[in-house]
Amino acid sequence: MFLNWMIYTLLIVSVLSGLIVLFGKNKWERILGYAIVSAKVNMLVALWALITGKTFYLDIALVFIMLGYIGVIVLANYMAKLPDDELKNRRKKSL
Repeated sequence: MFLNWMIYTLLIVSVLSGLIVLFGKNKWERILGYAIVSAKVNMLVALWALITGKTFYLDIALVFIMLGYIGVIVLANYMAKLPDDELKNRRKKSL
């Protein structure tokens, strides 16, 4: 029962962090939101492994951790090259 509540809490936090990714004030807040979402997804997969008792989910979580780390590095490098004005213009066009 406690693990189910932890899963629900992590899902809510992941959705809220996803909103930070979409509607963050600046590019660095968006990268931080992506890192938070990535960490929460990893925690969800690890909890699922604990609930089901299947250890191969932990291997999947390790792969997600590596992909999340690489994703943050790639996004940070890409966003650092973009001027702030260009990011705002892209955001206005998409809305």
